[in-house]
Amino acid sequence: MKSNLFKRIGIAAILILSILVGSQGLWLWQQLEQEKQTFALKIENALQGMINFHALQGYSSTDSTKPNVATISMEEPTNEEKNKDTTDALGKFDISTKKYIPNFALGKLIEASFTDKSLSNGEFKIKTVDSLFISNFPDYEKITSYRLQFLKNEKITDSLSHGEMSNKSLTGSPSTIHLQLPLGTKGSYVLAADFQLETLPFLRQMVFSIGISALAIILVAFFMLWLLWALQRQISQLQWRERAVSGIVHDLKSPLSYVYTFLDYLASKEQQPAMQRQLASASTNISKLTHKMDVLLTLFRSKKKKIVIEPAPYNLAQKCRELLSELEVIYQEKKVVFKLSIPDDLKINVDPLYFDAALRNLLDNALKYSDTPAKLTITSIAKQKGLYICIADSGKGIPKNEQKKIFQEFYRTDNNSKGHGIGLAFTQQIIKAHKGRISLESEIGKGSTFCIILPTSTIV
Repeated sequence: MKSNLFKRIGIAAILILSILVGSQGLWLWQQLEQEKQTFALKIENALQGMINFHALQGYSSTDSTKPNVATISMEEPTNEEKNKDTTDALGKFDISTKKYIPNFALGKLIEASFTDKSLSNGEFKIKTVDSLFISNFPDYEKITSYRLQFLKNEKITDSLSHGEMSNKSLTGSPSTIHLQLPLGTKGSYVLAADFQLETLPFLRQMVFSIGISALAIILVAFFMLWLLWALQRQISQLQWRERAVSGIVHDLKSPLSYVYTFLDYLASKEQQPAMQRQLASASTNISKLTHKMDVLLTLFRSKKKKIVIEPAPYNLAQKCRELLSELEVIYQEKKVVFKLSIPDDLKINVDPLYFDAALRNLLDNALKYSDTPAKLTITSIAKQKGLYICIADSGKGIPKNEQKKIFQEFYRTDNNSKGHGIGLAFTQQIIKAHKGRISLESEIGKGSTFCIILPTSTIV
């Protein structure tokens, strides 16, 4: 059982770590893709600017003082000049004003017109664009290799490459950027560019993100290892306790069998009827206790490790009287005073063995923690929500901060109190097995009231 449990926990831990590593890897990949797209846009803008700069050279007003400045003169012609002008001059372009043209910009149109002129005159050179790109692109060191191609009507007319730019590296490589920039306004010319990037510079920019991601994975892995270690310790302790309790219960059966036999012998020799009844009652209780031990040992050996109930009709008032009669003998010094408000004909469908144990634990605790004289009130109320069986005592009460803890196994309100913190936890398990629950109301100095709440269908 232990090996199977740790196997399942180990598989779950590996699965969680795999999901975490995968998610972090996916996040880093998305970050790299985002950086790559940003870098691609940067290259595209730079190339477009260099294409426009190249196209403008040679088509400007002559000015010896400004050899590297293109000056564009725009004058409104007269009507006579407009009628006589039949040339396809640079800078002349028909624009319809009847409808809105999306993404229209006069500056871009002028640049494209200059590019048209350069292309028609055969003066657009891919080497010039490459030279401008090498000299002016600020992040050129992040590119390992690239290729520029000049296409006319989808056919390559000029090409230039740097580094090892093979066709194989262009197909599906995550570190490759492919761009196509239309040239001019005719739609016939295209500049195709392929860039192979250096991944390491992008990773350097993301060193903080990668560090946080790695730290998160390490912390989760450490926490899961610690959790596995803690679970192993807890399981080992529970198994040791189970073996110890099982051994003690088994060893107790022999002396109890001797006591049972001896009580029967004493009852057969006793002449007084009252004493005979007391011995017979003691013998019956020993028999019940032996049966409970058998059930407990069966539970320890069971693979399910849970309470399996066998319901039967149970006279609640009669059973409460029997249990109180036994407990009055044990707590004689408490001078027990109890009030039983349960109909004599009320019967419920519960497991007699386990329900006896649950009632005994609650009544025993009520007497144990009550001052002298110990006053108990046991009532039963049938409501729509269920059958309420309440035990109210005159004890010292339970602090609010401890009321939720007292049903935990091995928990005690203080180290000086008697008991081992098992009774209430076991009682809660029994009531849950009967599809019920336990409620608690308590106030310091005014006692406590425990209520067993069973489904209405429990009533016979």
